[in-house]
Amino acid sequence: MDPLDPASFNLETVKLATGRLYECCDQIPSHYVHDETPVLLLLHGFPELWYDWRYQIGPWVRRGWRVIAPSMLGYSGTDKPDDPALYTPLSLAGELAGLLDALDIKQTVVLIAHDWGSTIAWAFATRYTERTRAIVSLSIPYTPPVPKSFTPQELVAIVGVDLMGYRLFFCSDDGPTKIQSNIPLFVDALYRTHNTMDPKIFGEGTVEKLMSGEIPYPGPSDLMSEKERKFQIETLERGGIDKPLNYFRQTPYTFKIQEELKLNPILPATLPALMIAPNFDPYSAPDRIEKSKAFVPSLEVTRVDGAHFVMLEKREEVTQI
Repeated sequence: MDPLDPASFNLETVKLATGRLYECCDQIPSHYVHDETPVLLLLHGFPELWYDWRYQIGPWVRRGWRVIAPSMLGYSGTDKPDDPALYTPLSLAGELAGLLDALDIKQTVVLIAHDWGSTIAWAFATRYTERTRAIVSLSIPYTPPVPKSFTPQELVAIVGVDLMGYRLFFCSDDGPTKIQSNIPLFVDALYRTHNTMDPKIFGEGTVEKLMSGEIPYPGPSDLMSEKERKFQIETLERGGIDKPLNYFRQTPYTFKIQEELKLNPILPATLPALMIAPNFDPYSAPDRIEKSKAFVPSLEVTRVDGAHFVMLEKREEVTQI
């Protein structure tokens, strides 16, 4: 497996019992024993791909682990339903359980996730605790249950525009079209190291001004080679950005499924849980992580000097977890 060559990875299409199709990188190590060899389930975030794990997949497989990295719902070659209600974290946890069933994986799995993938991994561990061996979250702490239904705009007002203001543009009427019209700029603006990342990128209006040219172009991503960047951009252009934005539109539906399932929000103290927290990612702020420990009593934290896309910027440290 060559991180610079996507074709060197084993990419399959997996059909769930629901009929849903998932694009999935499934790498099986030599000396694999079904239901005995540890299984890692890697979950990407926004606007990412299974390919964002390219520097971890090979080394982890060579350690003797089976590694499964799907393209999440709405992305790349995976199905792209229109309904935002299908993109709630608990709904997507159900999708992942269906994916494991389709792959005939009955044993517990280690969840390793980033960004929205982390939010979904925490939801999976809550909904399917008996199928979870351990959880490793990059950048995003545990998300507690919501007390009621929120629109995206209400959620931004509660959490704060400095941290979530970008969501107003993502959920606007013209946001998806403006992003889709210039995917290269969008990728370059987000995929930055901590040395070049705009500290205001998460705030209200910054992404919109970048897309409209009111803020100068930051230059090509300093997290990727040109070959990697080209694959990222072309895959997002081909798959489209509108359905991935459903991850931000789904907030009004989260409370409904939460109430239907009535799950215990506190994870077992016996479940190993690790968070890799980049020092230059506001989502990994110490106070946010500390609050999450009420729901994840076993949580251990490793801090690294990096920005949001830590599995790329600090690829060696993440690979060695």
